[in-house]
Amino acid sequence: MNINQILTSERGSVVAPAGCGKTQLIIAALNNPHNKPILVLTHTTAGVAALKKRLRKFKVANQNFVVTTIDGWALRVAHTFAASCPMHSSAESPKLFYPEMRRVVNSFVASGALSKILKASYSRLYVDEYQDCNMDQHQLIVSLSDHLPTVVFGDPMQCIFDFSGAMPNWVSEVEQQFPLLGTLTTPWRWNNAHSPILGEWILQARDILMSGEKVDLSSCPQHIFWHPLSGDYQTDRSNNYKAERSILELYPNDSLLVIGASMDEQSRHSYAQGNPRIDVVEQVQLAGIITAAQEFDEKKGKSLADSIVDNVSKMITNVDAAVTKRRIDTILNGRNEKPATECEQALCDVVNSNSRSSILSALLQLEKRDGARVYRKAAFKALKDTISMSIGSPQKSMFESASIIRERLRQVGDNRIPKRAIGSTLLLKGLEADHCLILNAQNRGMNARHLYVALSRGAKSVSVFSAHQYIG
Repeated sequence: MNINQILTSERGSVVAPAGCGKTQLIIAALNNPHNKPILVLTHTTAGVAALKKRLRKFKVANQNFVVTTIDGWALRVAHTFAASCPMHSSAESPKLFYPEMRRVVNSFVASGALSKILKASYSRLYVDEYQDCNMDQHQLIVSLSDHLPTVVFGDPMQCIFDFSGAMPNWVSEVEQQFPLLGTLTTPWRWNNAHSPILGEWILQARDILMSGEKVDLSSCPQHIFWHPLSGDYQTDRSNNYKAERSILELYPNDSLLVIGASMDEQSRHSYAQGNPRIDVVEQVQLAGIITAAQEFDEKKGKSLADSIVDNVSKMITNVDAAVTKRRIDTILNGRNEKPATECEQALCDVVNSNSRSSILSALLQLEKRDGARVYRKAAFKALKDTISMSIGSPQKSMFESASIIRERLRQVGDNRIPKRAIGSTLLLKGLEADHCLILNAQNRGMNARHLYVALSRGAKSVSVFSAHQYIG
């Protein structure tokens, strides 16, 4: 579409199907100098980091833009104009705090009291990933558009973060406020990977799914490979591994994303546990690490050692938690015939000292024991980094250290994604790989939008397991 539409529109929206050059369009618009920077809002700190990385790559002048999250920008306004933005809830209760903050800041912006400052600070407003806006965020952007020329970019078929409150309807609410400027139609992701036929198929599949129809998995035999599910777990898992092995043997240097069930994190971990070629993409909340750190703060003696073993057994193979915990009991009670291994001694040291350095030593020894393989590398590294930080900052609890490590990882963005990894549509949306393997395209929660997000991850091929050839 014509970039002048983006640069001159007072209010507008751009529908951007996956892989069709939305980010490049935003970068091109930001590369045009204005007398004031353009404010660019998105949803996550990882999204901010990714966009800034692309802007640096294309040498877009820093004075041309201000990139931040919607909530980050609103929080800054709430703090700067605290008297005009009275808050009753605390950030320690995020489920109450953020909805209230959005509404309070929206009221302040809608009042017009900030109008002169907005116009003096920014030339325009662009909002990325608009389909992820909830109603409170949508209302805030609408209020901002009364004071700044605004263009929003998104794709209603990628609206999968719809579990945190009401979302605006794209046609009746988003396009009502921001009239459609155009829809991107060139499948750049696939063209650049020399698979234009797949790109056109993905765009057609999007239209089919959006209309409520089913996609025929046999209709693109050069790039879409359908594997029927048998209904037997062991058979299907074995076939999953065979399909993955076939991809990696044919394309040993290519990247691969495996898409598992969004609603079953444990099944994704289990897939990686039995597969040395695949790592796990972790949720940015790192809930398991936060919980582990809290347990390490609270527990002492044998219960602390048991907690270490239980938590590490969810990240490393061959820990055998039940056997290891019984063995530590035996050693502590002097009933062991075989001498303690280095790993067992490290766990006994935890029982005797409860020190953070002994916890770190136990983690390192568990990692080094025979047959051990870390299949959740990001999670295990975050746990080790948490304990290391707490050793260097003894005034901080391990829980506080884990929270700091989590925030650092949020800032890293897509650098945390391994070359060959398993995740869910929620974790992998916005990412791409050479090949994509969908373990069950008819799993619980895999509606038309999740399915479209899954199908559009692979630039060269998509392998799909499902009970039926027609899915949607």
